Amino acid sequence: MSGIGEASLVLSTISSTISIIETTKQVYDAIEDEAGLPKNFKKSATKLPLISQLLEEAERYINTATDELIKAALTPNLEDFKVQAIQLQAIQLQWLFEKVMPKGSDSRWDRYVKAARTIGKKGRVESLVGGILDDLQLLATRFPQVMTSRGKEKLENAIEEVAKLEPSLPDGFEQMPAYAHYGSGSQNNNTGGGTQNNNNSAGNQNNGPGQQFIGTNHITKNVTVDDINRSCLQYLRCPDTLAVKSRLKENKDKLLYKSIDWILQDPQYISWKCGGDVSLLWIKGGAGKGKTMLSIGLIERLSFPQDESTVVTYFFCQNADHELNTLQAIIKGLILQLVNQQKELMEYLRDHWDTKNERFNKDITSWRKLWDIFYKMLYRCKCPKIYVIVDALDECQDDGMADLLKLVVRTGLDHPSKIKWLLTSRPLDSAEQELLVGYEQVMISLELNSTYISQGVTTYIVNKVAELDRRNAYGSDLCQKIQNELTEKAEDTYLWVSLVCKRLESVHRENTLTTIQDLPPDLHPYYNRVLHELSKGQPAVVKGCMRFLRVMMLAYRPLNVAEVDSVLGLSKYDTARALVDRCASFLKMRGTDIKFVHQSARDYLAGENGKYILDTSELYGHNDIAVSCISYLSQKLKINLVDLPRPDSTRKSIEGNQLMASLDYAATFWAQHLEGAKREIPMQNSSIEQGVVGTFLRSKFLEWLECLSLLDKLSRATEALKILEDMVDLEENFSLSMLVEDAAHFLSQHFLTINNWPLQIYHSAIAFSPEMSIIRERNLDKLPVWLRKLPQAEDSWGSSIKTLTGHSDSVIAIAFSPDSKQIASGSLRGIINLWDATTGNLQKTFIDPSDWVRVMVFSPGGKQIASGSDDKTIKLWDAITGNLRRTFIGHSHRVTAIAFSPDGKKIASGSLYGIIKLWDAITGDLQKTLTGHSDRVRAIAFSPDGKQIVSGSDHKTIKLWDIAKVLKVSRMFGSRVGRSIDFCKWQEIKTSQRVKSLRFSIDGHQLITDIVITTPLGQPGVDLLRSDAYSLFTGGYG
Repeated sequence: MSGIGEASLVLSTISSTISIIETTKQVYDAIEDEAGLPKNFKKSATKLPLISQLLEEAERYINTATDELIKAALTPNLEDFKVQAIQLQAIQLQWLFEKVMPKGSDSRWDRYVKAARTIGKKGRVESLVGGILDDLQLLATRFPQVMTSRGKEKLENAIEEVAKLEPSLPDGFEQMPAYAHYGSGSQNNNTGGGTQNNNNSAGNQNNGPGQQFIGTNHITKNVTVDDINRSCLQYLRCPDTLAVKSRLKENKDKLLYKSIDWILQDPQYISWKCGGDVSLLWIKGGAGKGKTMLSIGLIERLSFPQDESTVVTYFFCQNADHELNTLQAIIKGLILQLVNQQKELMEYLRDHWDTKNERFNKDITSWRKLWDIFYKMLYRCKCPKIYVIVDALDECQDDGMADLLKLVVRTGLDHPSKIKWLLTSRPLDSAEQELLVGYEQVMISLELNSTYISQGVTTYIVNKVAELDRRNAYGSDLCQKIQNELTEKAEDTYLWVSLVCKRLESVHRENTLTTIQDLPPDLHPYYNRVLHELSKGQPAVVKGCMRFLRVMMLAYRPLNVAEVDSVLGLSKYDTARALVDRCASFLKMRGTDIKFVHQSARDYLAGENGKYILDTSELYGHNDIAVSCISYLSQKLKINLVDLPRPDSTRKSIEGNQLMASLDYAATFWAQHLEGAKREIPMQNSSIEQGVVGTFLRSKFLEWLECLSLLDKLSRATEALKILEDMVDLEENFSLSMLVEDAAHFLSQHFLTINNWPLQIYHSAIAFSPEMSIIRERNLDKLPVWLRKLPQAEDSWGSSIKTLTGHSDSVIAIAFSPDSKQIASGSLRGIINLWDATTGNLQKTFIDPSDWVRVMVFSPGGKQIASGSDDKTIKLWDAITGNLRRTFIGHSHRVTAIAFSPDGKKIASGSLYGIIKLWDAITGDLQKTLTGHSDRVRAIAFSPDGKQIVSGSDHKTIKLWDIAKVLKVSRMFGSRVGRSIDFCKWQEIKTSQRVKSLRFSIDGHQLITDIVITTPLGQPGVDLLRSDAYSLFTGGYG
């Protein structure tokens, strides 16, 4: 779409929003009094004229802009800024006002409560008005020209007034039951259906659904803002980048500020730091060139002097650590550094916090959602200068790096005088593609500044030789010769100098020069030489070193010294410290953490030469690590692992426990290593088929869950069981398959209880599991003596895995995301809820105020949701932000079926009276209308290659359409004629009853429905499954 076209789209959105606000004001003006409503209604309603005025100013500016180029450049940014977010809040506000203005004697208060609960946490009237005002202020700050100075002043006053309003509903109102009391007067405590037992002794505390707890009562304390802040950060699990920086400084050599002084004088650096136009600096250089130490030096220079005028937030990516190599980790780390310096910015995390359930009210942990929060924090930060520094982008393993860089460039560089980005990496394709496309971005190449790098390496060599001289007493003459040899062979690589000097620590002074001369100058030849030497020692020593290096290569994060025994399976004499010493050219240990000396060392071992040498020693792989982890856990796990004093004890009392530190890796990652083994060995040789996994789950399942709960990593058990469900073959290992299925039910049912109180797994979790549960049956002996007489329980889990509660009306549409990690559900009220399929947590709510949501489908990438409703439209939603992206208008009756093409570029929709429409999913254009069905289209699907559409109707027919022919006809005859042609059906099949669902097989040769399976070409039909439900049909019909 052109810039002018986008201007039209933005103007249309603003215009419709003004109409919505005016309608809302008319609804309010029509009532005779505010009896029964909170006083905030009147105070909030007084802001509606101002909102209309400010939107009209923005509309007027865009309409009257004389320079079309300025208009075209401005309006795409306005669209990116999500003017639609203001529109959505306005729609919600109008709906709220209409719902609370009943006729007759209906209770306005009750209707207000119900309407606000339907919208969600932001459903208070003052929250909606305040949200619109906040977004208008954000708009005026980013685009000052769209609003007059007087308008901005009025806006600031209005925001301040709304912020001072007392909440019209208490916190957590959106999750309280419908019978909860909100107003003044007597309150009745009502349990609803079921029994509530309040007692002070051990026994059943809750016999109803939900969390069931045995052992003691709990008193809820008052929660402060500081408590919520701590809870938010603990739940988010932000990496502590200050601690990471400290570890890096310990692991690397002493930072020599003299070696980085050159960059402070570089013109590009100066224009970035001091100029008002340049917002992003990219420092690019090869392995071992000192990028990380340069980053540390610049961070500390920029942070000094520390005052309120400057904030520095930073992150160091590390390839080998799964907690430091993802986009989520990057943004979490930046958020933590930012809020530690600017406490008031915690507000933007607290906005998403559910105090009652001590969790975020929707999943905000995707990097895209975290970016939205971080960006808002940056924008609202009051400091005049903010530096955002991310080191080693190339070590991030996330495929979305290009998308993040694109966001940084498109939205993060809007305030070059305030927000400064500094990124470092090796040469990186995604960075080459996305960065340096504008004048506000500059680069410093370390290779192109080799003179300065060489001077820095020389300074580094002088200091390293001085350290060695103090240890080995070289004398001045030998020191000078060593410096000359190192300088000649270093090739301006800090890492090579560091590795060689580490080696020289244990070399006699007389052999020092010979040792240096024998070593190759480049990093990979150096690693090759050292690994060959390691492989030629005593067999037991070689085995230990090679296995250790292989484990470090395969580990999903760096190991702690205490964890080495759990993964190596070696004798106690092969201590971790001794192994690290032998492998010092590849591994290092600072404190208790073991890591690679540098990413280049890992790269070498993963390459052809390194892998060949490792494999010639021993093939110790993922399956071996999994078996070692399971064996270690089987030996160490026990009931009440850390001797908690009470059944209601929490994990807070066990910080620093050495036993838990030794179990962490094995308990967390054994199943992931089992999954990794699929790429290495035949399934029949795996630990699943050898019975190791089954034995462990039958004997130590509860203890394993207790351990993960104590580690605050219980969700890892859900992931592990999902891995096992995918790996275990039902026919070949029926008993293990049933055990895993039962374990998954057990964990899902009792997750919240076990997560909060680990020891309840031996109390309420067993007691309230079904009689026929395998986990319950095998663990009855672990119940405390006083609980051996159990309450009556259900016979089985039933077919329901989890009940998702949150809709206030009937749910009539549901869809799974392509990766099965999310569920979308739509209701009669036009509410679409997005759920986490694993935990059952509500992640986001979309509101379609127009009408019932009839059908829904995720796009192939899972980033969009298309919904069809009774208002005859299709709506395209952003599944990440919840924003309405586009509305497709064209059907004359309700939409009853929707499907995405496999590439996500087309949408097919069917309606009540048999009409099918083909849309461009990107532009929203109607491409074709297909006629032929004479009754409701209930099912529609694309073939895997996207070339055909199949549709099924209540008229007991299935029609197969050739898309190429459909579009060709449209082009040949013109849209008016083409859209009425009905000869593009390739085939029609009569069925015995209504067709309610349709899917193509993966190869595209078969169709499966709730009625039939059909093959367009082939032999006569034969029965395939149950004769009363499925038949196989082939060509020759229609």
